[in-house]
Amino acid sequence: MKIVIATGIFLPEIGGPATYVPNIAKEFLDLGYSVKVVTYSKKAKYKEDKNLSYPVFRIKHSYKFLNYWRYYRMLKKVAKDADVVYAFDHFSAGIPAAKFSRKTGIPLVIRIGGDFIWERYLEKTGKSISLRKFYEKGLHLKKAKKRFNLISWVFRTTKTFVFTTNFQRELFQKYYEISPEKCFIVPNPIYVPADIPDDRQIKKEIIFSGRFINKNNIKNLMLAFREIKDQSLSLVLIGEGPQKKSIEQMIKVWSIKNIHIEPKMSREELNKRVAQAYLVVFPSYTDISPNSMLECIALNVPFISSTEIGFDWLAGKVRFFEPGKPEQIVAHINQLSDPKTYKEYSQTVADIYYNYSYAQAAVDTTKVFMLN
Repeated sequence: MKIVIATGIFLPEIGGPATYVPNIAKEFLDLGYSVKVVTYSKKAKYKEDKNLSYPVFRIKHSYKFLNYWRYYRMLKKVAKDADVVYAFDHFSAGIPAAKFSRKTGIPLVIRIGGDFIWERYLEKTGKSISLRKFYEKGLHLKKAKKRFNLISWVFRTTKTFVFTTNFQRELFQKYYEISPEKCFIVPNPIYVPADIPDDRQIKKEIIFSGRFINKNNIKNLMLAFREIKDQSLSLVLIGEGPQKKSIEQMIKVWSIKNIHIEPKMSREELNKRVAQAYLVVFPSYTDISPNSMLECIALNVPFISSTEIGFDWLAGKVRFFEPGKPEQIVAHINQLSDPKTYKEYSQTVADIYYNYSYAQAAVDTTKVFMLN
C-alpha cells in the first residue's frame, strides 16, 4: 500500500501532528507500506529530512490561498500513484487534499483531533465557550457558516474518518451529517522516552504547557493561582502564542512573582520537565484528546482537568473543574497542597492504566484504509 500523509505541520515544528506523523509513518514502514509526507513548512527544506526513511515534500508558507494551490499541485506530483491520502486536519491540509481526491478518485481519509472553526471563533471573539456549546447554540452556522460549508464540502469528499474519541465523533456525525458507517475511532497512542527516570524528583511546580490561545483558558488559571494558599508553589506556563504579551502584562500588573513563562519545548524536553512537576493543569474549555494528559499518566504525574474532555474513561478517576470557575481550580490545588491528600491522589493517577501504542494505531488505521 502506498500512503501519502497530508499534514499542516511536521518536524522540526512542535505540535500534535508534528509529533504523531513521524511516529505513525515509522510504523507504516515497519508494516511494509510505502510512505510520503506532504506538509506546510517555514522553510522549503531541512537538512534533518535526509535522516528520515521516507521523503518529505514541503510547501513553504506564503499567501493563504496560494498555499492551498501549491499544496494541491504538490499532491498532484507526489500522490498520483497513491492508494490513499491520509490528511491530519480538515482545513489547511484537508481542503487541497479533498480537491485532489475529487480530481483523481484517490481515496481521502481524514484524522480529526481538533476543531478549526470553534478555535478560530474563540480567538476572534475572546468568548468563553466549550466545543459542545458552540455547536448546540448554532454558532457554527451563525458565526462561521462559510467555513462550516467549506468543511462540509471537504467531508462530502472524504471516504472515511478517523476520530480519536467518541465525544467528537458523535458531535461531527450530528452537525456535519456524517454517516456513522464512515466513522472510526483510533485512540491517541502513548509515547514516553525511555530515558525518563523511574524515581520522581518532585519540584514545587505546577505546569501548563500548550499554545497561549483563548481555547486554553490560561487567564482563568492565572486568576486561580493568585488565590491559592501555598505561595511556595510556582505556576510555569510553557509555550508560545498570540496571548503571550497579554499574559506577560497581567503578570507585571498583578506583581506576581510565582508565575513564570518559559519557551516551548520539544516533546522529549517537556516530558523530562513534567516528570518532576508537582501537578499539571489542563484548563482548556474543551480538550478533545490531549496527548500530554496520556503522558502524565505514563509518567505517574498527577493532573487536574477541565470537565469537557474526550477521555470519558477518566470519569471518577481524576479531579475535574468547570473551566469558567477559577475558584474550583483554587479548591483542588489547596486540597492537593495537603501531603496526605496529594499522596492519595498521586496513587490514584498511578493506578490508571493506558497502553495503546503507535504500532497498534498503525495496524488499526490501515484496517480503515482497506475498507471498501
